[in-house]
Amino acid sequence: MKTRVTDFWLYRWRYLIGYTAIIVAIGIVLVIASLYVPGALRQGEIDAALASGRLSMKSIDPHMVIDLPYHILQRLSFLAFGVTTLSIKLPSIVLGVLTSLGIFLLIRTWFRRNVAVLTTILATTCTQFLFLVQDGTPNIMFSFLTIWTLFAATYVTRKKTFSTLWKVLTGVLMAAALYTPLGIYLVVAVLTTMFFHPHIRHIVTHFARPRLVIAIALGIVSIVPLVYASTIDPRVALSLLGFPETAISMQQNLREVAYSLFGFFVPANGYLLRPVYSLGLMLLMMIGVYKLMTYKYTARSYITLSLGLLMVPLVLLNPVHVSALYPLAVLMIALGIATLITDWYKLFPRNPYARVAGLIPLAILVGGIVLSGVMRYMNNYEYNANVLKDYSSDLGLLEDQLRYEKATKSTTRLITSPQEEAFYSMVAHYDGRFTISTSQENPAPVAIVTHQAYRIQKPSGEPTMIITNRFSKNADRFYIYRSVK
Repeated sequence: MKTRVTDFWLYRWRYLIGYTAIIVAIGIVLVIASLYVPGALRQGEIDAALASGRLSMKSIDPHMVIDLPYHILQRLSFLAFGVTTLSIKLPSIVLGVLTSLGIFLLIRTWFRRNVAVLTTILATTCTQFLFLVQDGTPNIMFSFLTIWTLFAATYVTRKKTFSTLWKVLTGVLMAAALYTPLGIYLVVAVLTTMFFHPHIRHIVTHFARPRLVIAIALGIVSIVPLVYASTIDPRVALSLLGFPETAISMQQNLREVAYSLFGFFVPANGYLLRPVYSLGLMLLMMIGVYKLMTYKYTARSYITLSLGLLMVPLVLLNPVHVSALYPLAVLMIALGIATLITDWYKLFPRNPYARVAGLIPLAILVGGIVLSGVMRYMNNYEYNANVLKDYSSDLGLLEDQLRYEKATKSTTRLITSPQEEAFYSMVAHYDGRFTISTSQENPAPVAIVTHQAYRIQKPSGEPTMIITNRFSKNADRFYIYRSVK
């Protein structure tokens, strides 16, 4: 009896093997990236933590509405685990895991399963995603909302079961997007597709009128706080729209965007690795863009083009939002992979062995892109001084020292500079193992002096211990003073 390709064990279980590979690979990479590399905080993460700590119904600041959903999640993380390096990053880690799941579900809905498997592996192991998932700032919020809004909106048009659930979920995600910078463009892209694509417009016009009226009313109510905050302080509206508050220099902006996307020979410098995508991924994206131009009439093409036409000019006006292009990059990667697989199958429509043989170079391509992306991320965020100079491990060092002081049952006071007082006061509020002061006038049994405070105050006496990090410059982070009993 003649053996067929479908008889092989590897062929029959290919999707289970692929799903398992995705889970294992993503799990390992996310654990390492989020907990150990770089395992420190940049100033943007500290600022985001302070914004989350300031959330209060007693003193309402108009700027509180900016990234409000993320700050609520981060505040809940503080309430559960205190203010630590992990709790600051935890909302991004959770949203990152959900984003990776959303990528797989969305691509599986729009394309075939094999495309979903390969795209998810590539998209979740690139340096851009690894940075977003460990960055304790709201940067990942736009990608999370975009991926899940597109997925939920797709199910609104395709699924008759649980249709109300998908409609409600789409509405909630779109409302949350309005509180996220650039989220308005996602909402506009969805509404544009709804009104201008014939099939989607036909589906929407057949929605139950009472439910549609209720949805519109709830949408208006959801933007009331935004309108109020923008009226009090117009800078809120500028931030949500993604516009820079300073003068725009298009020449400088074009240079920054070019470095971020195509700076393959530019040395890594700063907290965000440039270019944000590898050369292999950029080539896949270019194939995807070319293919998108040839299929302009599907609903997914409508919404992708609408989002791209809105986002690309915005990023040129304000390059700081270059990470917001990640959802579009994912869709272009998926379209590029789908094109490669489809074109290969067209060459051998009746030869299953040639089809399987074509997977070998594709597997080598995917494996090379994944390995290079992960290693580039690990090496730069572990050893590159030009990147790590923007990160501080002080909070982690303080946590280790406080565990030791708790074991010795010593009363501990942290001496900070005025610039550091707000952040460490918030840490002390949730921690309870130490108190805060900006001077050494009232000595404590154990005084921990920060690097900045030591340079400013120049305390008398010899420290009993100096806590250092692994850097060659400014490695002295804390000075320990113990009173003589």
